[in-house]
Amino acid sequence: MFSTILLFLANLVRRVRNGWRTLLRRRVAWVRIELDGALPEFAATPRWWQRRFLGMRQPTSLQRLRRQLQRIAADPNTRGVVLKINGLAGGWATLQSLRDELGRLRASGKRVVAYLISADMAGYYAACAADQIIVAPPVMLNTLGVRSEVQFLKDALAKFGISAEYTAVSAYKSAGEPFVRNDISDENRAQLERLLDGRFNAFVATVAAARSLPEAEVRAAIDAAPLPAHEAQARGLVDAVLYEDELAAFLDPEATDAKQQHTLLQDWDAATRALRLPLIRRHRQMIAVVSIEGTIAAGHSRNLPLPIPLLGGSQAGAESIIQALRQAEQTRRAAGVVLYVNSPGGDVLASDVIWREVQRLGQKKPVVVAMGDVAASGGYYVAAPASAIVAQPGTLTGSIGVFSLRPVVAGLLERAEINTVVLSRGAHSGLLSISQPPTDAERAAQHAVVFHYYAEFKQRVVAGRNISNEQLEPIAGGRVWLGNEAAERGLVDTLGGLPEAVLRAQQLAQLAPDATAPLLLMRGGRTTLPPQPFPPGPNELAAALHDVLQPRVLALLPFAELV
Repeated sequence: MFSTILLFLANLVRRVRNGWRTLLRRRVAWVRIELDGALPEFAATPRWWQRRFLGMRQPTSLQRLRRQLQRIAADPNTRGVVLKINGLAGGWATLQSLRDELGRLRASGKRVVAYLISADMAGYYAACAADQIIVAPPVMLNTLGVRSEVQFLKDALAKFGISAEYTAVSAYKSAGEPFVRNDISDENRAQLERLLDGRFNAFVATVAAARSLPEAEVRAAIDAAPLPAHEAQARGLVDAVLYEDELAAFLDPEATDAKQQHTLLQDWDAATRALRLPLIRRHRQMIAVVSIEGTIAAGHSRNLPLPIPLLGGSQAGAESIIQALRQAEQTRRAAGVVLYVNSPGGDVLASDVIWREVQRLGQKKPVVVAMGDVAASGGYYVAAPASAIVAQPGTLTGSIGVFSLRPVVAGLLERAEINTVVLSRGAHSGLLSISQPPTDAERAAQHAVVFHYYAEFKQRVVAGRNISNEQLEPIAGGRVWLGNEAAERGLVDTLGGLPEAVLRAQQLAQLAPDATAPLLLMRGGRTTLPPQPFPPGPNELAAALHDVLQPRVLALLPFAELV
């Protein structure tokens, strides 16, 4: 009853404020939003002292942009949005999610204008979701194509007396290849060629459809790039070439005086004082979101000061993710969970303990995975037990496989005239040593370890995706797939982004579908929550009761295991 009164009063205040804005004729025709940087799905809000003393601003994230566009769509006086795109560096799946949001805004009857300050592949790809594309006169259209570069370190390391021992389930599992080869393998080349073809063809098709051009002309324009702004306009790739101060007149030629132009086009912060405030709706239960971003590692999530090969810069710590999943499990308001995965994988043991928590949570609440730019290897491992998996067509996923990489510095020690004396017990005592090359027996033992973990990985996928080993084998072995390819092969259920995953989770949790519903973002923190047992099924209850009733002798600690 008290919460109902509070909700009524809050909405009453909003109605009064909206009425006051109407009375004062506060309105904005076009809202300008700047898009730059990586555009992550979620971004932490700076603390007040960071904003005030360090000048840190609210970072642009897809989730924040999504809420902004929803509010613009709901305002009856707003014509649309002007996106100022400068240095947009999101991955392909992120850009596809951005395009989806712009498509929803256009479907609501609003218009989207893209104003390009930097017109590279990412910026132009995003801009093609707009009704009109405008570039500044000095801008060059740098739609240069797509490429992949791999540096091979074997010969460089050899100069310092360093080598590496590499064991992988197949040549397609090529993450360690640069350390043990001086050129690309045929399998890795073929895989990269296929991925590049997929992305390039998708880019060409998108531009051709958006600009009503034949694909041959789009390919010719890419080959001719960089293109000066007016040449890009002549080719039909942009609609206008204008300086930013000319935008208002372009959007509304009848707005001639400065006051009209000021109210015509405003930045988001100023526009919020004119946009209608949405009414608050009660949501007794919502969807919780747990994010896995970066290389999967043991311990707590952290950002390394420098990106390290195979470790990356941002690390998704298993302990932090597990605690976030347990928070989602114990939060009564969370009816279901979306696990957002934007990770190339990492430590297999850390991936496995996260997998276990996802599997356990899925017994109590529906878990839907939303894949970001990449959800491969360990990133796919943790997704396997989910109720459903959603990915963008450009998501990199799959890479079902494992490998081991062990440096050997025997040559370096020899050059430094360091004598190593080895005393050992046990046939495989040197398995983890880096000072000496492994013996044949140790290589065989490491091979067995790698294929043991690979067999477990495949078993997780077979059980989670409900497919047979025969179906899985041709698409595993470290092979990487684009999201649309993964959907065709049964590794992904639906194409889309976070909103589609949320709607799927709402459906599975038997909540009313609501794309504007608030989300519960689970951060994990440092609070340690113990795992709850798997919910027992009827057969397990009967077996437990049977065991209790049997006379027996127990060797049992009077407390739980200590960790």
